[in-house]
Amino acid sequence: MKETIENIMEKIKFSKKQNFETFISSCLHYSGDSSESTYAVHKNVVFKLDTFFKGFTSFVNEFGKNRKYEAGVHAIKTICDELAVDIDEEECFILFHLRDLGKFRMKESKLLDELKNLWRDYPEYKLDDQDFSYALKSLMRKKFIDYRKGNLHVKSSVIIRYRTNIRE
Repeated sequence: MKETIENIMEKIKFSKKQNFETFISSCLHYSGDSSESTYAVHKNVVFKLDTFFKGFTSFVNEFGKNRKYEAGVHAIKTICDELAVDIDEEECFILFHLRDLGKFRMKESKLLDELKNLWRDYPEYKLDDQDFSYALKSLMRKKFIDYRKGNLHVKSSVIIRYRTNIRE
C-alpha cells in the first residue's frame, strides 16, 4: 500500500502534499485475501469513499475557491488511475457532486438538472443526456454508486479486487 500511496503523491498537484498523504492513507487499505474463487487468489483494496469525502474539505480549494470540483476530479482520477480503475473525468465530476448526498436517494432526472447548472461553470465535464445515463451506469458497474429503479446514492466504500496468481 505504501508504494501505491507514493505513486499517488507523485501525480497529485496539491500544495499540502504531506497532509494529503496522511489523509489518503486513511482512505485506502488492504482487505483480507479472498480465496473463495476456485481459479485465483485475489488481493483486495478498499477505497473508503465516505472517509475521502468527509476529509477532502481541507483540500477542496487547492485550485482556487471557485474551482473546487476540479480539485475533487483531480484527486479521484489520480487515485483511481493508480488503483487501475478505468474512470473518466466526467464520471469523477458526477461522483464528486454526489459526495454530500450520503444515504439519501436522488432521481436521475433531478441530478441531471443540477449538473446542467454546474456544467455552465465547468464546461469541460459536460455530457449530453445519453452519455450522462451511460456514465451513471458505468459508476454503478464499478461499484461507486447504487443505482436502481431511477434512484441512486454513493456507496460508503469500494472494494477493488485484483487477481494476483492462478492456482495450479
